[in-house]
Parts: sequence; structure tokens; C-alpha cells
Amino acid sequence: MFCEGSFFRDRKVKLNSSGAEFLNLAWADESATGLICWDCGYVHLFSNKDIELYKTKKGEV
Repeated sequence: MFCEGSFFRDRKVKLNSSGAEFLNLAWADESATGLICWDCGYVHLFSNKDIELYKTKKGEV
């Protein structure tokens, strides 16, 4: 189930595996874009590098 939030903040999220961490290969792991809901805090992960984000002023929907 997904939240029904309208406003999100973005953050890069590392997708490290424990094996890569153990072998000091974390630098080779990929990252994703995390969109974090301002209302509930749910994190939506997107691995697509072509995701487009835009800013709005609060109250504009």
C-alpha cells in the first residue's frame, strides 16, 4: 500500500549489500533516488536514473 502524500523530499539512497560491505566493495554498489513523503515519512525508491523532479511552493497543487 502506498501513501497518498502530495509533497516529497528527495535523497540519494545507497543500495549496499552486506557482502559488499564486508569485502570493502561498497563503492561498487548502486544507488537509487528516494522520495520521502512529508506527511507520513514513507520512502519510495526509484532506480531509474531518468526520473524528473520539480519543485512547487507549498499550497500549489
